[in-house]
Amino acid sequence: MRTEREELENLREELEKLMDFIRNMETGDLPYFYRYFDAMKNNIEIFFWVGEEDTEDIIPVLERDWEASHSVLIGVQNYDIRKEHPDADPVLCIYFASILSDIGRFFECRGKEA
Repeated sequence: MRTEREELENLREELEKLMDFIRNMETGDLPYFYRYFDAMKNNIEIFFWVGEEDTEDIIPVLERDWEASHSVLIGVQNYDIRKEHPDADPVLCIYFASILSDIGRFFECRGKEA
């Protein structure tokens, strides 16, 4: 069984992959929801940097930002790679969805534990 610290490290890695993907796809302004993923990654890094072990305080902050990244009309669920980049390889859509799913799984597991 993974420790909470290992789960946060994995979440940070997945957020980095997602953010790299978005930065590589977009040549101009980044989508609005990107800022929430950036905030999540930065909060995890601060958590590790200060040497905190108890995740009780950081999880609600991460959940808040995850929910905010899915805001109506401007959330990540409305980001259509094929619409924005019609020449993009369809496999990129699957890759993007896979990363989002991996991140979402972190929060789904938390909901089952409560």
